[in-house]
This record gives sequence, structure tokens and C-alpha cells, in this order.
Amino acid sequence: MKNETKKVNDNLRGFGRTSRTEATEALPLVSAKRGKFESLKDAKIEAVVFAQLKDYKAFVREIEGEEPEDGAIVSAALEMLFETDKGFERWQEERRKKGRQSSVKSGNESAPAKSSLTTAVSQ
Repeated sequence: MKNETKKVNDNLRGFGRTSRTEATEALPLVSAKRGKFESLKDAKIEAVVFAQLKDYKAFVREIEGEEPEDGAIVSAALEMLFETDKGFERWQEERRKKGRQSSVKSGNESAPAKSSLTTAVSQ
């Protein structure tokens, strides 16, 4: 089995890929096909980051054949930020706990706590 895997990997090297992992790393993390969007008003992006955004859109277009909207890329980037920022995760959990505690004290246990992202978007 190892020899077969090595042969496949050796064959892939001829195409500029050395393994399945590297092949998937060449794919974009953002798809041109994403969900519903909300608008950010007065959002500004640093010039260097904006240039990379344009390059990333070209990358996705080259791979998928369709260019993603700016919002799709920004949304995906924010999702990754929220998932990796452990301090933010703890802060959100504390807010949820406080929301549940205040719901229990007021006798309204079934009321769902409002998501901090929903609150941020609606402001």
C-alpha cells in the first residue's frame, strides 16, 4: 500500500502537486457561491489588504470560473477570525451565560439570547 501511495504521489509531482494535502491547499477557502449578505456601511479596508482582496478574487475566479463578491471574502475572513480568536469565544460564552442567568431571574427561560453578531450587524 505504501508503494502505491508513493507512486501516486510521484505521479502527482509531475503536475506540480506532491500530495493530496497540498492539492487541497491550492483550492480557495472562499467560494463564489455563499449565502445571504448584509451591508456594512462606511467600511474601509487598508490599501495593502484591499490589493490582496483583488488578488484573491482573481484566484477564486481562476479556480472556480466565477468571481466571488467582496462580501463573500470578507464574511469568510471574519468567520475564520471569530473561530480562531479564543478570547472572543470566551467573551461570547460569558455573555450567553449572563443572558441565560438574567432570563432565569426574570422568569423568561425560553427567550433565546441575542447573538452578538446579529447585534453588531443590526447597529
